[in-house]
Amino acid sequence: MLGISANEIDKILSFVKYIMVQKVDKDFEKKIKNSIKEDFDIKIKELESLYKEESEKEKNNQKKQKEIEKLFNENKDSLEKEFNRIKSIISDLDVGSTIFENDFRNIFSRFSNLIVFQSGPESLLRMLQNVDVEKDIKKTIEIFKNTKSEEQKKKLIALIKLLINLHVSGVKPENMVIRKLPVIPPDLRPVVQLE
Repeated sequence: MLGISANEIDKILSFVKYIMVQKVDKDFEKKIKNSIKEDFDIKIKELESLYKEESEKEKNNQKKQKEIEKLFNENKDSLEKEFNRIKSIISDLDVGSTIFENDFRNIFSRFSNLIVFQSGPESLLRMLQNVDVEKDIKKTIEIFKNTKSEEQKKKLIALIKLLINLHVSGVKPENMVIRKLPVIPPDLRPVVQLE
């Protein structure tokens, strides 16, 4: 119903990944990209200054000079790759996008006022609360009409059936999440003798 694979849901429920639960404005996306770009520029400047210091120290030793230059280039390449990876994550952000916990902690946690990521069952509950069953039925039927793949059609039919059943029965999607788990009292539980 949320368009998320079972594997991704397992990772969200076990707090391995975070999911975006609220839409981000393009202005906020630009602010985040600018902040990441500033951080990248600062790191590159630090790396260049460190490279200059080390090359000044070892200006007489040609072998050390080559090692320093090689390390500088490797570190600069890895910084650029990481920056491009983060830029691609930001450009693909939409409700339902998932990121790893270390990306959330290192990058996105400081933008918690601009972008809302959550993990665990509460995140899925929040997303299910935002599902409008009637609109989703209409939208999924339109997608079904334009789909040519048989495999996609089977998935869409299953989704349409689920949505129609929820609508007819009056059950809200968020009711699929257990919030209170009743426990049978000890007197009524089956007792197994231990030897």
